[in-house]
Amino acid sequence: MSVGQQSTKASMDQTLSSIATQYRNLCQTMRDLSTQVNGQAAGLAYLEGLGYTNTANPLNPGGISDAQYALNVVNYLSTLAGVYYGTVQQGGTGGTGAIDFNFDNAFSPLWANQ
Repeated sequence: MSVGQQSTKASMDQTLSSIATQYRNLCQTMRDLSTQVNGQAAGLAYLEGLGYTNTANPLNPGGISDAQYALNVVNYLSTLAGVYYGTVQQGGTGGTGAIDFNFDNAFSPLWANQ
């Protein structure tokens, strides 16, 4: 859909399918990245082996090293993927009512065999 274009049932179906499929693929990528970084060894050691420094960097949040900052981002993305796959709780307020919900399963009918 483009700005100003009237939606139809067919265009809405296509949009929902496209977004659900793209989000699934993105979450798979986030989960795979976490496995790559954290799967066989400590994530920091892996990232340092790639060339990230373990020296404090005042340009990073809290002055942490580049390796730690990259690891934090990988883990944030992993958490988002975990919410999608229903392995991390979401919802609720004030720490109550949070549940596991598998968005991957819920969106699967929208993938249109992709």
